[in-house]
Amino acid sequence: MFESQNFLFTAETTPDVSTDLAASAGRVDDLVGVADAINVTDSPNSKTRLSSLLVAAEIRRKGLDVILQLTGRDRNAVALESELLGALSAGVNKVLCLTGDQPPEGGPKAVNEFNGAGLIQLCNTLSQGTLSDGTPIKAAKTVYPGAADDIYQHLDNENAAAGLLRKIEDGAGFVQTQYCFDLDVIKAYAKKLSETPAFKDRKVLVGLGPLASAKQADWMRKNLWGVNISDDIVQRLEQSHEPLREGEAICEELIGELMQLPEIGGVHLMGPNCEKRSARIIARFRS
Repeated sequence: MFESQNFLFTAETTPDVSTDLAASAGRVDDLVGVADAINVTDSPNSKTRLSSLLVAAEIRRKGLDVILQLTGRDRNAVALESELLGALSAGVNKVLCLTGDQPPEGGPKAVNEFNGAGLIQLCNTLSQGTLSDGTPIKAAKTVYPGAADDIYQHLDNENAAAGLLRKIEDGAGFVQTQYCFDLDVIKAYAKKLSETPAFKDRKVLVGLGPLASAKQADWMRKNLWGVNISDDIVQRLEQSHEPLREGEAICEELIGELMQLPEIGGVHLMGPNCEKRSARIIARFRS
């Protein structure tokens, strides 16, 4: 998928707190045949959800490519390697490697034996046919690890580009960013990417999403780290008689602009319960 010259569209789903596997996997039905792949989140906000690996395997059977999100927060090396072997056995070979949202004080214990960068290295070890202790893997397969990035970090942190470059050099084959609704910031980010040859061989997908209302947008910019949403966007949503449609229109306008930037290889659409809305947005660009 990431070797394609096409502009890519990925979306996101979060499993339910439920034992109904079909229901969690069925949330993405509108994206089958529309999106290039779907990310399955890994217990976001350090809250228990139905196994992301089980949901990813079920979605894969529907014919939709899957990017399994995997955090180092909850598992040691043994558990992470088992999870990766399970993913490969189910035909899930793309993994977004994350450190993970950390639990609050007094919450569940975090393991944190691996951060996102360490997970990228672990994926590459398995791709070479062994576990981290050197044990050979029967019927070994290649894992394609990806890195997360925060676009805004690149504006005021001179080490941000070097940190992302290290992940690329460690084997990250693609990048998916946090939310960014600011076109000028994305253009500045794209310019920085263009200055480093290593990024030219990697797909960079910018995080966007269909905002639901001015209230949601305002909450996001005040409570989610690294998310900046302009007053103009909040005002557009506030003044609209159809804020849901307006949120999709804002997202589509940004996508149209990003498609003109050669350094940007696609978009990753996120948001709570946004599978159907993401499918509508992608379908408009596919028609």
